Order: sequence, then C-alpha cells, then structure tokens
Amino acid sequence: MRTKKKSDARFSVHLIGIDRVSGEHVRASLRGGPFHFYDGDEPFEGEPSGGEPDLYVASAARAGELAGRSAPVIACGPARLLRGAFLDGCADFLREPWAPEELELRALAVLARARRDHTFSWGTVSFEGQDLVAPKGVVRLTHHESRVLRLLLRARGEPVPRDAIAYELWGNPQPARGRAIDAHVAALRRKVRRAVPEAARFIVAVRGKGYLIP
Repeated sequence: MRTKKKSDARFSVHLIGIDRVSGEHVRASLRGGPFHFYDGDEPFEGEPSGGEPDLYVASAARAGELAGRSAPVIACGPARLLRGAFLDGCADFLREPWAPEELELRALAVLARARRDHTFSWGTVSFEGQDLVAPKGVVRLTHHESRVLRLLLRARGEPVPRDAIAYELWGNPQPARGRAIDAHVAALRRKVRRAVPEAARFIVAVRGKGYLIP
C-alpha cells in the first residue's frame, strides 16, 4: 500500500453512502490521525495519477456496488445486513451504532491484513493494491486473480475448496462443469513463475479438496 505524499495523512479513505453529518463527525473526531477522508460518489481523484483510495467505507446498502475494486471495503449498517456485506466481499462490518474510534481501529486492522507479508523459501511477497510484489518485481494480477490469491494465502497450509473460491469471486458456487477457477489458478501460476522461477509449486492442486499454498 503506498504512502500518501500530498498531505500528512498516510491512507486515503473514500466514504460511500455515508450521510454528510456522519462524515463530518468522523473527520472531526479523527483529525490528525493516519487517514484522510473523501466523501461523495465521484470517482476518487486523490492521486495525481488517478486510481483508487486505500480503503472504502460504505453503507451496507451501497457496499455491493464496490465489488471488483482492488481496495478493501468496510461496510456499516444494521446487523441484519452483515451477512450480505460479507458475501459482497467486504473486509469488515461496523454494526450501528458505531463510533469514529471504532472505525479507526478496524480500518487499521483491515489495512494491516491487506499489507501482510508472506514469506517462502524463495523470498517474501506482499500486495500493493491488487498486484503482488515479488522479490524480483511486481506481478500484475487481474481483480479475480488477486482475490483468489488472497484467499489461498489467508488459508495457507490448508486446501481451499473450489466452492469457497467460487463464493469469493461470484457469491455462489460455480457450476460443476465450469473451468473459470482453474483458468484463474493457471494464470496465477504462470505469472508468479515468470517473476520467480524458484516458485515452481506456489499453488498446488489437492485432488478432491481444492487448491493449496504450502
């Protein structure tokens, strides 16, 4: 995750579907902290080169609109919307009522998880947005490839069933004859091996159980 240079804030947070009063309360309460908050529904333009913020905070009713973005999403709303938010791929959920201080702690935790390094015998990798930073350069991943890889790394050492991967990507199990998951995994293997030839067995197929990163 890159450090911001335009202000003292280290992380940019885009508020989506958060009412203006709540947004102003968050900004006032967390002034001087590690975040700079943007609000509204306009495309994020916090960087000269464009792109996305480091984190989205969205009302649960709007969180689904952010599926496909590389930055993590924290949804907020009533408890009855929690399950749907996680099925939409949100990284965390703030149950109403919530305080700005809780948002700050959860946001730091989500960003820490997103930036966590993963160490192998051939070197250490980490994420920058949806791309993988490998010992010999950046591996450019598609959105789906990034989500598959993050899921496998979170479960490192345990096989991840194909149904779980399908839920991560589409919110429902993939048809049995579908080969999209295999195609994403094959592309991941090729890209990582090109960047790090030593990573020959980076992702392993476990017969009848799914895929595994040892």
